[in-house]
Amino acid sequence: MKPLIRASLAVCLALSSAPAFAQDAAKFGELERKVDVLTQEIEKLKLGEAADPIAEATALDVAPAASKVYRSRANKVSFGGYGEMVYTNLSKRRQNASPATTKDTVDFLRAILYVGYKFNDWIVFNSELEFEHGTTANAGARGEVSVEQAYVDFRFLPEIGVRAGTLLVPMGLQNEIHEPTTFHGVQRTSVERNVIPTTWRENGAGVFGDIGPVSYRSYVVTGLQSTTNTGVTGFSSSTGLRSGRSSGARSFAEDFASVTRLDYKPVQGVMVGGSFYVGQADQSLVVNSVPVTMWEGHLKAEYRGAEFRALYAEGRVGNADLVNITQGFTNAGRTSVGSKQFGGYVEGAYDVLSIVKNNKGHYLAPFFRYERYDTQADTPSAFAKNPQNSRVEYTAGLTYKPIPQIAIKADHQWMLNQARTGTNQWNMGLAYIF
Repeated sequence: MKPLIRASLAVCLALSSAPAFAQDAAKFGELERKVDVLTQEIEKLKLGEAADPIAEATALDVAPAASKVYRSRANKVSFGGYGEMVYTNLSKRRQNASPATTKDTVDFLRAILYVGYKFNDWIVFNSELEFEHGTTANAGARGEVSVEQAYVDFRFLPEIGVRAGTLLVPMGLQNEIHEPTTFHGVQRTSVERNVIPTTWRENGAGVFGDIGPVSYRSYVVTGLQSTTNTGVTGFSSSTGLRSGRSSGARSFAEDFASVTRLDYKPVQGVMVGGSFYVGQADQSLVVNSVPVTMWEGHLKAEYRGAEFRALYAEGRVGNADLVNITQGFTNAGRTSVGSKQFGGYVEGAYDVLSIVKNNKGHYLAPFFRYERYDTQADTPSAFAKNPQNSRVEYTAGLTYKPIPQIAIKADHQWMLNQARTGTNQWNMGLAYIF
C-alpha cells in the first residue's frame, strides 16, 4: 500500500509542476511522513479486525461462541452469544387415539450472552448469561435469567490447567457444547435432558488439559439435591435427576460429587470417550445417605459430509425408597424415583451440499435419530413403575445453514411410550450464534 500511495502522489505532483516539486521538497517530505503514519494506522486497524475471532470452531472442548475468549487477544473483553426460537405443533391425538389437550406454541426459547476477559496467555475468565422464554415475569413458568457458567481458567501448560467457578458438568455430547447450531433437531435430545440433566452446571473446581490425542476434565462439584427445599424440586419419576440441580444458586454443600471425563481423538473428525459421576444427594435432608452414580459413553464422527453420533448413559440412586417417603411419592400414584435410569441414542446425518462444487458454504443435512430411555428402569421393591416413563422416540428432519453461524431446522418426532399416551409433534426452529 505504501509504495502505491507514494507513486501516485509523485505522479500527480510531477504532472502539475516539476519546478514547484523541486521548490517544495521539504513540504513533500512532510506529506510523505503523514502518509506513513496513516498507513500504519490502517494496518493496525486491519490487524485488529483479523485478530477478532469468529464463532465457528471449538477450543478446549468449549462451544464455538463460548470459546471466542480463548482465541482473542490478551487484555481484551470478548463478547459472543446464541439464541433460538422454536415453534411446536402437537398432534391432536395421542398414541392410543385419545384426544391430546396440549397446545401448539411459539417460544423464543433462549437468548444468551457470553462475556469473557483474557487477562494474559494463561488466565481467562468466561461466563454465560442466559435469558429464557423471553421474559422474567412469573419466573420459571414464563422465563428466567440465570448464570449458566462463570469460571476462571489458569492454564499452566497445554497438559494441565485449573478451572474454578460455576462449571458445566462434563458429561455427554450436549451438556458442554449445547449451542443450537452444533446439533441436529430443534430440541436437544431427550436422553440428554432426562437421563443426563442437560444443561447441568454446579459450583466447583478441578483440572483439565490435553495430552496428545487425549483430553480430560476432572472436577469436584456440589452434589445434587434429591428432595424439595429452597426452590429445588428434587428427583422425580419422569425426569430423573433433572430437578435435583441447584444450578449454582445457593447450592447446599453438605454433599459433594466428583466427575471425570476422557475423550480420545485418534484422527480429525472422530471422538470417542466417556465420563463418570459419583456423589451424594441427601444434603442432610434425608435420614440416610442418597448415593448417586452415573456413567456414559459417546462417539462422534464426521467424514466428507457424513455425520454420526451415539451415546449411552446409565444412572443409579441409592435409598430411593427414603427419597420417595421424604417427597411423599406413593406406590398408587406410581411416582417413585427411579433407582436406575438409562438412555441411549444413535443419529446419522449427511450434508447433501458437500458434493456440490462451489456451494458457497451452504449446508443442508437430512438426519434421523432413534432414542430409547427409561427414568424408572428400576424402582424400590414397594413401588410400582409408571409405563409412561419407558419411552422410544424417532426424530427425522433437516438442518440448513446458509453460513455456519445460522441454522434453520425442521423435524417430526414420533413420541411413544409403554402406556401408549405419547403425542407426536412437528418442530421448527431458527438458531444463531455470534
